[in-house]
Amino acid sequence: MNEYREVYDNLAFLLGTFGDMAGTRYSGGEGGVAFYDSGVPDAYENYALLEPARPVSEETVSRGLEFFARSGNAHIWPIFPGAADEARKILEDRGLARNEDFHAMIAETSKIDRNDADMNLAEAVRGDDEAGKWAGCVWRGFGSDGRPPESFVSNARSMARMDAFTLVHVGLKATGMLYASGETCGIYYVATSREFRGRGLAGAVIEGLKARARRLGFGRVVLLSTPSGLGLYLKHGFKDVGTVKIYRMDYNNDGAIVTAKK
Repeated sequence: MNEYREVYDNLAFLLGTFGDMAGTRYSGGEGGVAFYDSGVPDAYENYALLEPARPVSEETVSRGLEFFARSGNAHIWPIFPGAADEARKILEDRGLARNEDFHAMIAETSKIDRNDADMNLAEAVRGDDEAGKWAGCVWRGFGSDGRPPESFVSNARSMARMDAFTLVHVGLKATGMLYASGETCGIYYVATSREFRGRGLAGAVIEGLKARARRLGFGRVVLLSTPSGLGLYLKHGFKDVGTVKIYRMDYNNDGAIVTAKK
């Protein structure tokens, strides 16, 4: 099996789990495609996920655009390796624009780069109040100002109650999340508040999550990295197993399509 498939599988399972949470919408299982709307107006919280190596039709893309047009939330279409060129052509013809590529990445959990003291810096979130603060830290860490949307806070509280998730933080300055499902285990929401960057906190989160995955019995852990995070993950033992092309759709206040240029 292609290694990038593990990254896809974990993300697909995650979106299905998210889709059971209050305030979200999910449509999946037909023709190797899943649509997930978090209820949050941030493109990188909303996904149209196409299964690698499956044909993509005009009808599939139309269904996805209709799904997201109901909320008017911006969203992304990650195109994993193995997808036919026709898929990218259809998306471009329908007004989606290419954004920065993501990177499918995998690390062996046996390769821990920090000592036990560093790994233990990452504390697990406990209770609704701390989950709400974790959500605020994530929101700031990804460059957003103000309070996070209540739907995002609500989802964080739901995750903190579920066995499949481990939410961690370092002094509520840096955050991360581990999601375990089936044979895959993935890292998400690694972020550091602006004023605390450059202190190695994100690295402590990553190593803590890798150690947690190993304790759960997983030999490997996967993630999907933005370009800005690539160097950090390479430093912490991850290898790049495939470029994921990102197409994005935005809407204006009237619900009309706005092309998002790279």
